[in-house]
Amino acid sequence: MSVLKKIKEKIHTFFFAEDTTKGAFLTYFRIGTSLFVLIHLLSIILDFKDLYSKNGIVPYDVREFLASKYVFPIHKIIFFFEDLGWQENTILTGFILTFIFFLLALMTGFFTRFSAIVVLFLYGSISSTSYIYGVDGFVTTALFYLIIFPVGYFNSIDNLLFKNRKRGNLNVTLFKRLFQINICLVYFFGGLVKMTGDTWWNGEAVWKAMNLWSANSIFNFDYTWLAENSYILVILGWGVLIIETLYPIFIWSSRTRKIWLTGTLFMHIGIGLFLDLYFFAAFMMFWNMTAFYITKPIATNELIPSFNFLKRKRISQEVTLEI
Repeated sequence: MSVLKKIKEKIHTFFFAEDTTKGAFLTYFRIGTSLFVLIHLLSIILDFKDLYSKNGIVPYDVREFLASKYVFPIHKIIFFFEDLGWQENTILTGFILTFIFFLLALMTGFFTRFSAIVVLFLYGSISSTSYIYGVDGFVTTALFYLIIFPVGYFNSIDNLLFKNRKRGNLNVTLFKRLFQINICLVYFFGGLVKMTGDTWWNGEAVWKAMNLWSANSIFNFDYTWLAENSYILVILGWGVLIIETLYPIFIWSSRTRKIWLTGTLFMHIGIGLFLDLYFFAAFMMFWNMTAFYITKPIATNELIPSFNFLKRKRISQEVTLEI
């Protein structure tokens, strides 16, 4: 067998090997992303009108300037329905309820692809008109994947509604590999860009990040001692560079995967605790776990913990009757 043919077979096996998790990756990805966006929405629901109404904290003309030309921002949705005679409070309330409904529909796999499209549209309409940081880009990417990936074919209401739908030779390995490669590229180029400057090598970037006005607002840690122990900042900076740049190498090997995955998770825990980027840290941890930790199929009792209890109770009753 020629070397070229061996390489071709390895590439084919890498992308199209049989999925041993039976779609568990897609189930976790769908439910986790939907749950995260729902929690994110609920965290601002009390301030939603102050943030996105026409007379909100940020004037709509400023939001118009910030909005991407590729999305339909929320203030245009407000204008559209106001022309139909609706009140602004009614429109915003309807927006929130619609958003929650389709998030729950996506979470449970109810008309999954259509729900993912609506959620992406609604999420984009609010995230494009405000300050965008890393988590918004990653959530948008995840929602786009939920549209093109066959996430409604596993552990979903769609499977109950469309029982005659045939999966054929559907294999989710290709989709999982695309997602894994995406994460590897994110970390590799993130680390590579950091390496081009001096601030991550000498710890200055870590010091500045930890002392931002928006960071450390909850726990209020005292970092002054780090000024006299700057070597710790250098170690942290080098640690970030090593974890991110070498991520595509060590995350694939079964021997080093757990070590690198653990290091990456601790890095994001630090980002969440010390920089107050809780949603960003949580979502990146979810991405890592979904991509490289899911290795077995999902049992029904893992999705519905009470199932086994009810099943055991029913069996116990049957045994009692037999006696």
